[in-house]
Formats: sequence, structure tokens, C-alpha cells
Amino acid sequence: MPLQRYDTSPVPRPSGLVPPVADLTGVTELRLHGVGGTTPENLLSDAAPQHVSGDRIAGFYRTADVRGRHVEAYSWGGLTSRSGARVLWLLLFPFALANVAGWMCSPRTHDSPALFRLHRAAMRWAALGLTLNLLLVVAITGMELLGYQCGGQPRCADDGWPVRLLHDPLLAGHPGRRLLAGTLAPLAVVILLAILSLRSIHRYEATRPRPPGAGAAADPARRSGSAARSGVGLADPTFWDGQRSALDLGHLHIAAGLAFVALVLTHTTGTAGRAAGAPIGAAALGRATLGLGILVLLAALVAVAAPHRPAAVPPVLLGLGGAAVCCAGWYAAVQPAYAQPFGYLPGMRTVASLTLGGVFLTLLLVLAAAVPGGWQRGTFVVFGPFVALALSVFGLNAVLLSMMTRVAAVTAEVSTRAHLPAGPTGRIELYVHPIIGKLVHYLTLLPLALILLFVGYELFHYWRAGTNRAEQARIRAWYREHVPRPDAEPHWQRSTLADERIERQRLAWLWLTMRGEGWEARIARARRLARVPRDLDKLLTAMAVIGTILLAVIGVRYWVFDKLPWGTQWTLTLGSYLAAGIPVVIILVLRKGWRDLHSRRRIGVLWDVLTFWPRAYHPLAPPSYAERAVPELQQRLWRVHDSGGRVVLAAHSQGTVLAAAALLQAENRPDDDVVALVTFGSPLTTLYGWAFPAYFGERVLRRLTTGDDGAGLLGWRNFHYRTDYIGGQVFPAGDPSGVDEELPDPVTNWYIHGQPAPAAARHSGYWIDPSVWRAVDEFATAVAGAQSIPRQGQGRPALREDA
Repeated sequence: MPLQRYDTSPVPRPSGLVPPVADLTGVTELRLHGVGGTTPENLLSDAAPQHVSGDRIAGFYRTADVRGRHVEAYSWGGLTSRSGARVLWLLLFPFALANVAGWMCSPRTHDSPALFRLHRAAMRWAALGLTLNLLLVVAITGMELLGYQCGGQPRCADDGWPVRLLHDPLLAGHPGRRLLAGTLAPLAVVILLAILSLRSIHRYEATRPRPPGAGAAADPARRSGSAARSGVGLADPTFWDGQRSALDLGHLHIAAGLAFVALVLTHTTGTAGRAAGAPIGAAALGRATLGLGILVLLAALVAVAAPHRPAAVPPVLLGLGGAAVCCAGWYAAVQPAYAQPFGYLPGMRTVASLTLGGVFLTLLLVLAAAVPGGWQRGTFVVFGPFVALALSVFGLNAVLLSMMTRVAAVTAEVSTRAHLPAGPTGRIELYVHPIIGKLVHYLTLLPLALILLFVGYELFHYWRAGTNRAEQARIRAWYREHVPRPDAEPHWQRSTLADERIERQRLAWLWLTMRGEGWEARIARARRLARVPRDLDKLLTAMAVIGTILLAVIGVRYWVFDKLPWGTQWTLTLGSYLAAGIPVVIILVLRKGWRDLHSRRRIGVLWDVLTFWPRAYHPLAPPSYAERAVPELQQRLWRVHDSGGRVVLAAHSQGTVLAAAALLQAENRPDDDVVALVTFGSPLTTLYGWAFPAYFGERVLRRLTTGDDGAGLLGWRNFHYRTDYIGGQVFPAGDPSGVDEELPDPVTNWYIHGQPAPAAARHSGYWIDPSVWRAVDEFATAVAGAQSIPRQGQGRPALREDA
């Protein structure tokens, strides 16, 4: 039962442990938290809130009424945090980044059917290439380094299980069988991805965006296409209905992965046997397997790019991919025993060149598809889809290649020499292709250098902000003009503002100014610190552009002129340890702090942005929590309306994005509902409008104020601080709608003598800011007296499946 923290008055309740019925009439204040998985207890200031709907993962909770209105909270943090196991989703960070890249197209690309088809095809091909890139590196590790090279040296990893099983008489003299054993690693990755994808799709995407009470007859069939369609945005009533599309794309990725493993096994087995001069067994089976694998890959490339595909295509291709793996396994198992040649696995270099070359070409294709869409102010310095995809490719290969090197180093000494000896040297060595060893340097140390340069740049500007006399004078003047001395305890109030005339008389004034000391300097630096996330696009763009140019130059020098890039053994060791250790360190740190709200808020911003979008481009990315959260929020609003109630939504941070996504879908709202919205710390424009202009641009958000498409609200107020590093204003300065209002942070410069001076609250201070909750009170009064009038624009034509 409700036990409020700041009110001990008794609450009416039934006898025993029977929970009271939640009254939905009148006005309901519904609070939405942001990142960090804020608990219902903290969100409602209630030690024991009543659970009225949903489940423990995402549900609605209620506390005692306040000022004649009900107070509820939607706690959706269980979808992204509170469970330490969810931190393992970070291993799929490159896939999440690739999926988000698809949603970063420009408005011009989104509105043009031809440009959007090119963008969607390029992004989905690049996403499929990323999946094959993962399997390639795992295959090199399992098949070449362990199965072929280590298994071919009797003393390699004799004390290491299960690698020593490769020296069993059944496998030792049969390179083909050892390659088959090495395919267990990429096949295990494929199976793991399939399990994760299937479980998460049924858990997250299964929630339907439809009104409560709609029967089966009113339940339309699920769309085979996804929300990634030209001209279709957040207002589409089926935008969050992605289960069918995610399943189909998932089947296609798994089918392509199986076919790829079959091709690698068949090609390397046959090439290695021919290089050794051994007779090739079941040659016809090998040729058939190669043809089947190529057919499945080509069909998957066509199917993932198509907006719609027959329902039977994905499962058929999945079955054919499994058949190709079985045929490749049989082909490798029947190869006779022979003495394998010394050195690299024959044929693997060709596979790696074609795969990585294809990934690089899709990266350039994404850039080519983004260029016609143009660039607009307020977005990425360079085209967002290209930057995000490039970072996903570089990050995936940096970590995987480094981990491959470290895994090989566990079993034997790793060498990246360009010229191998004529034969065995008596030392146990595993040979990594020189180009791979050299790439590790550039994929790890170069980004590290750019990050350190960016940190130095920001630290310099942070120091300068504290010594900027003009900015401190503006802060001092504003507080003196707008914040009078409080009336309470007049003898004990002190101001933080320094008297400039007295300060000028101090001999140490210049020194203090240079050091940036004083209350005004701290506030100026807090404002400058809030701008750091806005500068990140420069760092990300530099990484993407410089990395792409370097890889292009390295590729031309290596494949055309046969010249390796610079690199030494110690830089390889340093880079590989650094990149291979980053995922382990991150998982350990996050696993420890995932349940701590303060740690979760600091690390959850990027993660909640990446997992907001449906899996319409990379189906093996972490699941989208909005696929469940947005429909559940809409259903709650509908229930309140059907009970004769009205709603005031008070949303913070990421909660403002969920609120906007739910309210923009006019067809999933009653045609005469009365809803007011108060947002604070909102990233709608500062983050989402910057990265996803086609879906969160000014034109889209304007619908909530003008009533276009029937999505208008009774009122909307957005509060923001200049010290907020996430939130900001929604519309440009001077907008006549009056939605945005900047609040001072700190609220006052006065404090009790002996108490700490007021500090900047930054992103979390809105919950205790009186101005925010005065607006909530005003809207609650307004919606209570408002007349329900059907909104305009309800008779809209059906949206296109694809354009």
C-alpha cells in the first residue's frame, strides 16, 4: 500500500491484503523516468507504491493522490537494466550501431522512394556483411590457427583442452577433419546468435500496438515489411510492430551465416588437399556444396534488400543453409589423410580478401547512398549513416582480430612475419597473416590517439570556461537581476556572487581569475561541460573518415604494390591486449554497477539510444525496448480515457522520447482524448533530432503542437538547463509556440550560512525544481476543465506499405 515519504496521512484501503481498485476517473499524472532504470519507489517518493498494471519488468505503479489527482509512474527500466545478465548484450554493440545507422538517414532520403530504397539496400547489405565479418574472424581462429596450424604441430597445446583433442589419431593425420572440428567455433556463434535473436523477438516485439479490448477479429495480420519504409515515420500506427520483419531478417542472416561457413569449409578443404597433392574425395559433392552455398548467399542478399518477400523464402533459405553445412561437413570428413603443407591454410586468404573487401565496398556504398540525401545544419558533421557504420566495422574488427591474436597466443607463439621459413623450425609457432597483424595497430592505437587528443581539447576549453571573465560577469548580472534575496531567515542568508569591486581590490584577484575559482567559474564550467556531448560528433567523424582513408590506402598498397603498412611486434602486442581487454573490462565494470542507479545513469545514455529503434536493419542487434514500452504506454492512456479520465504526462530524459513516440501515433489514441505534456531534460532535439532528423525533426515534433494528423495536445511545456549535458530545447530560439522554457541552474545563488553553496543540478535537478511542478499543477487544472473535442485529421488515407 502507498506509504509516501513526505506524507503520513492514512490512505483508504480494503480489509486484509486485497489491493485497492485503481480509480482511473478524473486527472492522472503519469510520470516517465529516463535512463538508469529509476525504481518506482524513487520515481513516486513512495516506500511501497501499488502495482496497478504490467509486470515487474515494465509496469505502472501508483501512490496516494496529490492535489486532487492520481499519481502514477511507468517504470520501464527493467527492459534495459536491473538485470546483470543484460550487460552481455554489449557484446553485440557493433550490430546495434549498424542497426541504428539505418535510422540516421536525412529527411530528403526518407521522403524520396528511390533514394530510400538505395539507402535501405546498402544498409542491410552492410549489416549482413558485418555478420559475415564476425564469422570470418571466428573461422580463421578456429579453422586455420587452431584446427589447421596448431592441430598440425604435435607439441602445440598438448596441455590445453580441448585443443589437444586435435592430436587424437582420428584427427591428427586428417587436415580435412581438423578443419571440420574448427568449424564448431563459427557454428557455435551462429547458434548463439539464433537463440538470442529468437528469444528476444518473442519477448520484446510480440507486444501489439493496438487499443485495449480489440478482439481477434479487429487484430490485423502482422506486416511482412518493417518500419523502414519511405515516407513512413513515428506516426505510422504499425511502426512498433516489427516481429514478423525481425524474424524474417533473422532467418536470412542465420541462413547466410550457415552458407558462409559451408563455403569456407568446402573451399579451404579442397584447396588444402590440392596444395598437398592429395587425392580429393567426393569432388562432385564439393562442387555441389559450393554452388548451393553461393546460391543461398546471393538469395539472402536479394531478400534482405527487398521491402517484402514471400513468407516461405526465409525458412527455405534457412533450411538450404543448414543443408549446405551438412554437405560441407560430409565433404571434409571423407577426405583422405595426407601430410599438410607448412604455413598458412591454403584458400583462407582468398576468403578473407573477398569478405573484407565486400564489407569495405558496402561501407562505400552506404556513403554513396547518403550523399544524394544532402546535409543539413544541426546533424552530423559528415553523413551519420556512414559514420555509425564505419565505427561498427572498425570496432568489430579491432576487438575480434585482437582477441584472435590473444587466443592463438595461449596455445603457441604468434608470429606475423611476412616471409615464412622453408619448413618447420622446431619452435611452436602460429602464423597470422601479416596484413591482419598490421591492421591491429591502426584499429586500436589510432582511435586511442584521437580520443586522447579530444580529451585534451575538451580539458583546455573546460579550463578556459572557468577563466572567462565575460561569461562570469553575465552569470553574476543575471542572478542579481532575477533572483532576489529570500525572505526566510534574513540574518543567515548569503549570496554566492562575488562583489566585483571588492575582488578587484584583492592582490590575488588576477591569480584567482586565472585559476578559475569562485562560484561563477564553477557554473561557467558546468555549462561548458554540458557541451561536450555535442562535440562528440567531431571525434566520431574523425575516427570514421581517417580510418576509412587509411584502410583504403593500406589496401591499395598491399593488394596492388604488395607493400605492408608500418608496424612492429610490440605495437601489435600492445594493441591486441588493449582491444581484447576492453570488452572484458567494460563487462566487469558494468556488471558491478548495472544495479546501481547512479552508475547506470552515466553509462546508459548511449545504450538506451542504440536499443530504442526496431531491428529493421540488423536483426541480431540487441532488442528494442520501445517495441514493448510504446504500445504499453498507449494502452494505459487508452484505458484512462475509456474510464473517463484525462492525463498529464511528466516525462524526463529518455522518457520524453517514449512519450513523443506514443503521442505521435494518432491512430493509436482515442479521437477525443485530452492530454497535456511536460518534458524536462529532453534529448528530442539535442540528440534524436541531431542523429535521426528524418524521424525527430522539427517538422515531426510540430505535430504535437499544431494538431496535424490529429496528434495535437492540450498543452506542451519543455524545460531545460544550460548545464544539462543531455537535454535541451525542442524548437529553435524564438519559436512562437512557447513550448520551450529555460530554467536557471542552480535555481538560486542564495544559501544558508555554513551550508554548501548551491551546485549545478545538471540533468537530474528537474525532479526537485519548483517551476517544473508548478507547470504540472497548471496543466492538471487545465485538463480537468477542458472539453473533449474530436481532433481534426482522423480520416486519413492508409499509409503505404512501401514507396
